Amino acid sequence: MAKVRSAKQLTFIYFSIVAFAIIMIHATVLDSTLESIEKLSIQNRLLLQKESIIEKSKAQFQGREFKIDEFTIGYLDRKILPDLVDDNIYLPIDEAVEIQQNNSLGTEFFLMKLATSDNNDKFIYVVHNDPAFELGEEEIMWTQSWQSLISLLLLLVTLLVVMRISERLTAPISLFAKQLAERSPDDTSDIELPEGLATKELLQLVSSYNKNQQQKNALIERERAFNRMASHELRTPLMVMKGATNLLGYSNEPEFIKKQQLRLHTATNEMNDFINALLSLTKSEKDLEVSQRQLDKAEVQVIVDAHSALLNTKPVVVNIDIKQTPIVTMPEVALKLLLGNLLKNAFVCTDSGEVDIVVDNNSIAVVDTGIGLYKKQRNDGGHGLGLLITRDICRKYHWQLELKNNDAGGCSAIISF
Repeated sequence: MAKVRSAKQLTFIYFSIVAFAIIMIHATVLDSTLESIEKLSIQNRLLLQKESIIEKSKAQFQGREFKIDEFTIGYLDRKILPDLVDDNIYLPIDEAVEIQQNNSLGTEFFLMKLATSDNNDKFIYVVHNDPAFELGEEEIMWTQSWQSLISLLLLLVTLLVVMRISERLTAPISLFAKQLAERSPDDTSDIELPEGLATKELLQLVSSYNKNQQQKNALIERERAFNRMASHELRTPLMVMKGATNLLGYSNEPEFIKKQQLRLHTATNEMNDFINALLSLTKSEKDLEVSQRQLDKAEVQVIVDAHSALLNTKPVVVNIDIKQTPIVTMPEVALKLLLGNLLKNAFVCTDSGEVDIVVDNNSIAVVDTGIGLYKKQRNDGGHGLGLLITRDICRKYHWQLELKNNDAGGCSAIISF
């Protein structure tokens, strides 16, 4: 694994790179500026002396070379220029060209091509070599070196300030990480904002962590509730099965045996539905072979028949109203659990009246005339886990579940998809 650097180390590295780049750019711009100033100064001086240079050239009757001043020499023919001048070098008219000398000092001279006629057909080649410029350039470079040194010191001071600021900004984050490392895994309480300079990012980090802790607490509480209700759901059919098994040993009457067999069948169906519910929530949609299909009345009727024993001899009428045949994307076992849980609650809570199952293009509604929401006692059937599983199935397949009381009594459970 690659080494991970701290924020202070990264700050130092990036600042050093930027500082080095600034110094190099500054030195390059300074050197270029000095060269340009030197060139323009010599070029303007020679242009001002152009008329005088032309007059001096006319006074040369025999020689091709003449002295203009102590540092300047004129040539009437390009062929007799110093050897350092390349024969193929391009010389623009009335513009100075720098020629570098190959000596230990690395000095240079300037060559300028002056036109002596309006037709630009005669030229004077002027060579200028003034060591004062070289000395002045060196003095400027030394002066600039001191300025660069001062700038470097200022950059170092700035680096120290930036490092201090970086330390103040990262200290609360380091403290936050330390608190998390020392925190017990069982401690799910909110964490306090670390001491130090509070930034927007730090507040967002602490807030996100606390929000995650709250979601974890809600999940833990939900799992506890699930376990409580699961134990009730398992205990109830098991007690029925145990009781029915014991009673079978007390009588050989066919009617009595048939009644106990019915109780055993109902209890085993409830346990089977419960186990299928748990398995369906742990399986992926691919494992459950999800495919689109039409939900017809026959499928709904099968689910109703599976739970009709809960009505027993109650004066309750079950109506199935298929207004439209919807296309659903849910496994049959999941839909059986989903709708079956709602029907079980409706059948248990309704002592008389009707239970209507209304299906249209994008919803399934179970409407009863029972006691309504929040009035059912905990020991009246214990179908709290059924609603919990129902919500989980809806969440898994991106459906919505709505429970509400009816104005005329009873309640409605509406599944939208």
